[in-house]
Amino acid sequence: MMRRLGVFALGVAFALGVYVALLWWGLLGSSLESPAPNAVRVPPAWSEQRIRAQREAALEIGEAEADQILFGDLHVHTTYSGDAFLWSLPLLQGEGAHPPADACDFARFCSGLDFWALTDHAESLSPARWQASADAIRACQKASGPAEAPDLLSFLGWEWTQVGLTPESHYGHRNVVLRHVDAARVPPGPVAATGQSLDLFQNADLGVLRLLLPLLDFPSRQAYYDLDVYLRETSGIRTCSEGEEPHADCLALAATPQQLFERLDAWGLEALAIPHGTTWGATTPPGASWDAQLEAGQHDPRRQPLLEIHSGHGNSEE
Repeated sequence: MMRRLGVFALGVAFALGVYVALLWWGLLGSSLESPAPNAVRVPPAWSEQRIRAQREAALEIGEAEADQILFGDLHVHTTYSGDAFLWSLPLLQGEGAHPPADACDFARFCSGLDFWALTDHAESLSPARWQASADAIRACQKASGPAEAPDLLSFLGWEWTQVGLTPESHYGHRNVVLRHVDAARVPPGPVAATGQSLDLFQNADLGVLRLLLPLLDFPSRQAYYDLDVYLRETSGIRTCSEGEEPHADCLALAATPQQLFERLDAWGLEALAIPHGTTWGATTPPGASWDAQLEAGQHDPRRQPLLEIHSGHGNSEE
Protein backbone atom coordinates (compact mmCIF):
# COMPACT_ATOMS: atom_id res chain seq x y z
CA MET A 1 0.00 0.00 0.00
CA MET A 2 2.73 2.43 0.97
CA ARG A 3 4.60 1.55 -2.18
CA ARG A 4 1.57 2.36 -4.30
CA LEU A 5 1.12 5.68 -2.51
CA GLY A 6 4.78 6.45 -3.08
CA VAL A 7 4.49 5.70 -6.79
CA PHE A 8 1.33 7.82 -7.00
CA ALA A 9 2.98 10.72 -5.17
CA LEU A 10 6.00 10.47 -7.45
CA GLY A 11 3.76 10.50 -10.50
CA VAL A 12 1.89 13.57 -9.24
CA ALA A 13 5.16 15.34 -8.45
CA PHE A 14 6.51 14.53 -11.91
CA ALA A 15 3.34 15.77 -13.65
CA LEU A 16 3.38 18.95 -11.57
CA GLY A 17 7.05 19.48 -12.37
CA VAL A 18 6.37 19.12 -16.11
CA TYR A 19 3.44 21.56 -15.86
CA VAL A 20 5.54 24.14 -13.99
CA ALA A 21 8.37 23.75 -16.51
CA LEU A 22 6.00 24.26 -19.44
CA LEU A 23 4.57 27.34 -17.73
CA TRP A 24 7.99 28.77 -16.91
CA TRP A 25 9.24 28.42 -20.46
CA GLY A 26 6.04 29.80 -21.98
CA LEU A 27 5.22 26.66 -23.94
CA LEU A 28 1.50 26.51 -23.13
CA GLY A 29 0.52 29.84 -24.69
CA SER A 30 0.22 30.94 -28.29
CA SER A 31 0.66 34.11 -30.32
CA LEU A 32 -2.37 36.30 -30.86
CA GLU A 33 -3.64 35.64 -34.38
CA SER A 34 -5.80 38.03 -36.39
CA PRO A 35 -8.29 36.26 -38.66
CA ALA A 36 -9.80 37.95 -41.70
CA PRO A 37 -12.55 40.50 -41.05
CA ASN A 38 -16.14 39.61 -41.86
CA ALA A 39 -16.56 39.88 -45.63
CA VAL A 40 -20.32 40.52 -45.49
CA ARG A 41 -21.35 43.93 -46.86
CA VAL A 42 -23.16 46.37 -44.64
CA PRO A 43 -26.82 46.25 -45.76
CA PRO A 44 -27.57 49.23 -48.03
CA ALA A 45 -30.71 49.88 -46.02
CA TRP A 46 -28.54 50.83 -43.02
CA SER A 47 -26.71 53.51 -44.98
CA GLU A 48 -29.91 54.78 -46.59
CA GLN A 49 -31.57 55.04 -43.19
CA ARG A 50 -28.67 57.09 -41.81
CA ILE A 51 -28.71 59.48 -44.78
CA ARG A 52 -32.47 59.85 -44.50
CA ALA A 53 -32.22 60.62 -40.77
CA GLN A 54 -29.64 63.34 -41.44
CA ARG A 55 -31.83 64.95 -44.09
CA GLU A 56 -34.84 64.91 -41.81
CA ALA A 57 -32.82 66.46 -38.99
CA ALA A 58 -31.63 69.21 -41.36
CA LEU A 59 -35.21 70.03 -42.38
CA GLU A 60 -36.24 70.26 -38.73
CA ILE A 61 -33.77 73.11 -38.17
CA GLY A 62 -34.64 74.88 -41.42
CA GLU A 63 -31.78 73.66 -43.60
CA ALA A 64 -32.90 72.75 -47.09
CA GLU A 65 -30.02 70.31 -47.60
CA ALA A 66 -27.89 68.57 -45.01
CA ASP A 67 -24.14 68.88 -45.12
CA GLN A 68 -22.30 65.61 -45.37
CA ILE A 69 -21.59 64.40 -41.85
CA LEU A 70 -19.01 61.65 -41.34
CA PHE A 71 -18.36 59.80 -38.12
CA GLY A 72 -15.04 58.16 -37.35
CA ASP A 73 -12.53 57.09 -34.74
CA LEU A 74 -8.82 57.82 -35.23
CA HIS A 75 -7.72 56.31 -31.90
CA VAL A 76 -8.38 52.56 -31.87
CA HIS A 77 -6.48 49.95 -29.91
CA THR A 78 -6.71 46.19 -30.12
CA THR A 79 -5.10 43.59 -27.91
CA TYR A 80 -1.94 44.02 -29.98
CA SER A 81 -1.43 46.87 -27.49
CA GLY A 82 -0.09 45.80 -24.11
CA ASP A 83 -2.51 47.85 -22.02
CA ALA A 84 -5.51 46.64 -24.02
CA PHE A 85 -4.30 43.04 -23.66
CA LEU A 86 -4.20 43.45 -19.88
CA TRP A 87 -7.71 44.92 -19.77
CA SER A 88 -8.97 41.97 -21.84
CA LEU A 89 -8.04 39.46 -19.13
CA PRO A 90 -10.83 37.70 -17.23
CA LEU A 91 -9.34 38.71 -13.86
CA LEU A 92 -9.92 42.35 -14.88
CA GLN A 93 -13.47 41.62 -16.08
CA GLY A 94 -12.29 41.59 -19.71
CA GLU A 95 -14.03 39.65 -22.44
CA GLY A 96 -10.95 38.20 -24.09
CA ALA A 97 -8.57 39.11 -26.87
CA HIS A 98 -9.68 41.31 -29.77
CA PRO A 99 -7.18 41.49 -32.67
CA PRO A 100 -7.41 43.99 -35.57
CA ALA A 101 -9.99 41.96 -37.51
CA ASP A 102 -12.40 42.38 -34.60
CA ALA A 103 -11.87 46.15 -34.64
CA CYS A 104 -12.81 46.21 -38.32
CA ASP A 105 -15.99 44.24 -37.69
CA PHE A 106 -16.90 46.45 -34.72
CA ALA A 107 -16.42 49.64 -36.74
CA ARG A 108 -18.59 48.36 -39.59
CA PHE A 109 -21.38 46.48 -37.86
CA CYS A 110 -21.55 47.83 -34.29
CA SER A 111 -20.39 51.46 -34.35
CA GLY A 112 -21.62 52.20 -37.85
CA LEU A 113 -18.58 54.37 -38.52
CA ASP A 114 -17.67 55.99 -41.83
CA PHE A 115 -13.93 55.79 -41.16
CA TRP A 116 -11.50 54.52 -38.53
CA ALA A 117 -7.79 54.09 -37.93
CA LEU A 118 -5.93 51.25 -36.25
CA THR A 119 -3.45 52.91 -33.85
CA ASP A 120 -1.97 50.29 -31.55
CA HIS A 121 1.02 51.31 -29.42
CA ALA A 122 4.16 51.26 -31.59
CA GLU A 123 6.24 50.08 -28.64
CA SER A 124 4.40 46.75 -28.60
CA LEU A 125 4.18 46.20 -32.37
CA SER A 126 6.56 43.40 -33.31
CA PRO A 127 7.27 42.88 -37.02
CA ALA A 128 4.71 40.07 -37.09
CA ARG A 129 2.04 42.21 -35.42
CA TRP A 130 2.75 45.15 -37.73
CA GLN A 131 2.41 42.93 -40.79
CA ALA A 132 -0.78 41.38 -39.43
CA SER A 133 -2.16 44.87 -38.73
CA ALA A 134 -1.47 46.01 -42.30
CA ASP A 135 -3.00 42.82 -43.71
CA ALA A 136 -6.11 43.25 -41.54
CA ILE A 137 -6.60 46.87 -42.65
CA ARG A 138 -6.27 45.93 -46.31
CA ALA A 139 -8.71 43.05 -45.79
CA CYS A 140 -11.11 45.39 -44.01
CA GLN A 141 -10.92 47.87 -46.87
CA LYS A 142 -11.56 45.08 -49.38
CA ALA A 143 -14.53 43.78 -47.40
CA SER A 144 -16.01 47.29 -47.35
CA GLY A 145 -16.76 47.22 -51.06
CA PRO A 146 -15.56 49.07 -54.16
CA ALA A 147 -13.07 51.90 -53.73
CA GLU A 148 -15.47 54.50 -55.13
CA ALA A 149 -18.24 53.61 -52.65
CA PRO A 150 -17.02 51.68 -49.60
CA ASP A 151 -19.24 51.28 -46.55
CA LEU A 152 -16.18 52.04 -44.37
CA LEU A 153 -12.78 53.69 -44.88
CA SER A 154 -9.96 51.99 -42.94
CA PHE A 155 -6.60 53.56 -42.16
CA LEU A 156 -3.41 52.03 -40.83
CA GLY A 157 -1.39 53.73 -38.12
CA TRP A 158 0.14 53.50 -34.68
CA GLU A 159 0.43 55.40 -31.43
CA TRP A 160 3.75 57.08 -30.63
CA THR A 161 3.65 56.74 -26.85
CA GLN A 162 6.00 59.33 -25.36
CA VAL A 163 5.99 60.11 -21.64
CA GLY A 164 8.32 62.59 -19.94
CA LEU A 165 8.92 62.70 -16.20
CA THR A 166 9.03 66.51 -16.17
CA PRO A 167 6.92 69.13 -18.00
CA GLU A 168 9.97 70.14 -20.04
CA SER A 169 10.59 66.60 -21.32
CA HIS A 170 6.95 65.63 -21.85
CA TYR A 171 5.49 65.74 -25.36
CA GLY A 172 2.63 63.29 -24.95
CA HIS A 173 1.25 60.64 -27.24
CA ARG A 174 0.56 60.95 -30.98
CA ASN A 175 -1.79 58.85 -33.09
CA VAL A 176 -0.04 58.55 -36.45
CA VAL A 177 -2.50 57.86 -39.28
CA LEU A 178 -1.22 56.89 -42.73
CA ARG A 179 -3.10 58.03 -45.82
CA HIS A 180 -2.29 54.95 -47.90
CA VAL A 181 -2.61 51.28 -46.99
CA ASP A 182 -1.22 49.55 -50.09
CA ALA A 183 1.93 47.54 -49.36
CA ALA A 184 4.17 49.68 -51.57
CA ARG A 185 3.44 52.81 -49.50
CA VAL A 186 3.35 51.33 -46.00
CA PRO A 187 6.57 51.82 -43.95
CA PRO A 188 8.56 48.79 -42.78
CA GLY A 189 7.27 49.38 -39.27
CA PRO A 190 5.98 52.03 -36.88
CA VAL A 191 8.04 54.63 -35.02
CA ALA A 192 8.19 54.17 -31.25
CA ALA A 193 8.97 56.71 -28.55
CA THR A 194 12.07 56.34 -26.43
CA GLY A 195 12.00 56.47 -22.66
CA GLN A 196 9.51 55.33 -20.06
CA SER A 197 6.87 53.82 -22.34
CA LEU A 198 9.34 51.80 -24.37
CA ASP A 199 10.92 50.46 -21.19
CA LEU A 200 7.51 49.59 -19.74
CA PHE A 201 6.32 47.73 -22.82
CA GLN A 202 9.53 45.86 -23.53
CA ASN A 203 10.67 45.02 -20.00
CA ALA A 204 7.39 43.66 -18.67
CA ASP A 205 7.87 40.18 -17.25
CA LEU A 206 5.35 38.13 -15.32
CA GLY A 207 8.08 36.40 -13.31
CA VAL A 208 6.54 34.11 -10.73
CA LEU A 209 3.08 35.42 -11.70
CA ARG A 210 3.25 33.21 -14.78
CA LEU A 211 2.82 30.32 -12.33
CA LEU A 212 0.17 31.96 -10.14
CA LEU A 213 -2.21 33.67 -12.59
CA PRO A 214 -3.46 30.45 -14.26
CA LEU A 215 -4.12 28.96 -10.82
CA LEU A 216 -6.08 32.02 -9.67
CA ASP A 217 -8.44 31.71 -12.62
CA PHE A 218 -7.93 28.14 -13.82
CA PRO A 219 -10.99 27.90 -16.12
CA SER A 220 -9.56 30.85 -18.10
CA ARG A 221 -5.94 29.73 -17.84
CA GLN A 222 -5.31 29.90 -21.60
CA ALA A 223 -5.65 33.70 -21.48
CA TYR A 224 -2.75 33.91 -19.02
CA TYR A 225 -0.64 31.42 -20.97
CA ASP A 226 -1.15 33.67 -24.01
CA LEU A 227 -0.32 36.80 -21.98
CA ASP A 228 3.02 35.26 -21.05
CA VAL A 229 3.77 34.57 -24.72
CA TYR A 230 2.65 38.09 -25.66
CA LEU A 231 5.03 39.68 -23.14
CA ARG A 232 7.90 37.46 -24.23
CA GLU A 233 7.36 38.43 -27.86
CA THR A 234 7.13 42.13 -26.97
CA SER A 235 10.34 42.07 -24.95
CA GLY A 236 12.02 40.43 -27.94
CA ILE A 237 11.33 43.37 -30.28
CA ARG A 238 14.68 44.69 -31.50
CA THR A 239 15.03 48.47 -31.70
CA CYS A 240 17.16 50.00 -34.44
CA SER A 241 20.64 50.92 -33.29
CA GLU A 242 21.95 54.45 -33.68
CA GLY A 243 22.68 55.19 -37.33
CA GLU A 244 20.86 52.08 -38.55
CA GLU A 245 18.26 52.72 -41.23
CA PRO A 246 14.92 51.33 -39.96
CA HIS A 247 13.75 48.18 -41.68
CA ALA A 248 11.30 45.34 -41.13
CA ASP A 249 13.45 43.64 -38.49
CA CYS A 250 14.05 46.62 -36.19
CA LEU A 251 11.78 49.18 -34.56
CA ALA A 252 12.45 52.82 -35.44
CA LEU A 253 12.75 55.25 -32.52
CA ALA A 254 12.04 58.95 -32.05
CA ALA A 255 12.66 60.84 -28.81
CA THR A 256 10.70 63.98 -29.77
CA PRO A 257 7.87 64.98 -32.11
CA GLN A 258 10.46 66.65 -34.33
CA GLN A 259 12.32 63.37 -34.74
CA LEU A 260 9.00 61.62 -35.43
CA PHE A 261 8.19 64.14 -38.18
CA GLU A 262 11.68 63.77 -39.64
CA ARG A 263 11.25 60.00 -39.87
CA LEU A 264 7.87 60.37 -41.58
CA ASP A 265 9.46 62.83 -44.02
CA ALA A 266 12.41 60.49 -44.66
CA TRP A 267 9.97 57.75 -45.63
CA GLY A 268 7.98 60.18 -47.78
CA LEU A 269 4.76 59.34 -45.97
CA GLU A 270 1.50 61.24 -46.16
CA ALA A 271 0.47 60.95 -42.53
CA LEU A 272 -1.22 62.81 -39.69
CA ALA A 273 0.13 62.90 -36.15
CA ILE A 274 -2.77 63.66 -33.82
CA PRO A 275 -1.84 64.68 -30.25
CA HIS A 276 -3.60 62.90 -27.43
CA GLY A 277 -5.62 64.85 -24.95
CA THR A 278 -3.80 65.95 -21.80
CA THR A 279 -6.37 65.13 -19.14
CA TRP A 280 -5.22 62.01 -17.34
CA GLY A 281 -2.46 61.91 -14.75
CA ALA A 282 -1.13 58.39 -15.31
CA THR A 283 0.95 59.47 -18.32
CA THR A 284 1.17 63.24 -17.79
CA PRO A 285 3.56 64.76 -15.21
CA PRO A 286 2.18 67.44 -12.86
CA GLY A 287 2.47 70.90 -14.33
CA ALA A 288 2.68 69.72 -17.94
CA SER A 289 1.46 72.17 -20.57
CA TRP A 290 1.69 72.66 -24.32
CA ASP A 291 4.82 74.81 -24.02
CA ALA A 292 7.27 72.01 -24.79
CA GLN A 293 5.14 70.81 -27.69
CA LEU A 294 4.94 74.23 -29.34
CA GLU A 295 8.65 74.97 -29.30
CA ALA A 296 10.37 75.41 -32.66
CA GLY A 297 10.37 72.14 -34.56
CA GLN A 298 8.10 70.24 -32.17
CA HIS A 299 4.91 71.28 -33.96
CA ASP A 300 4.38 70.69 -37.67
CA PRO A 301 1.10 72.17 -38.96
CA ARG A 302 1.21 69.79 -41.92
CA ARG A 303 1.27 66.79 -39.62
CA GLN A 304 -0.81 68.09 -36.72
CA PRO A 305 -3.99 69.78 -38.01
CA LEU A 306 -6.11 67.93 -35.42
CA LEU A 307 -6.13 67.64 -31.63
CA GLU A 308 -7.89 64.99 -29.59
CA ILE A 309 -9.94 66.80 -26.95
CA HIS A 310 -12.08 63.96 -25.64
CA SER A 311 -11.73 60.20 -25.27
CA GLY A 312 -12.33 57.49 -22.73
CA HIS A 313 -9.45 59.04 -20.77
CA GLY A 314 -11.40 62.24 -20.19
CA ASN A 315 -12.18 65.71 -21.48
CA SER A 316 -9.20 67.97 -22.30
CA GLU A 317 -11.22 71.15 -22.86
CA GLU A 318 -10.74 72.10 -19.19
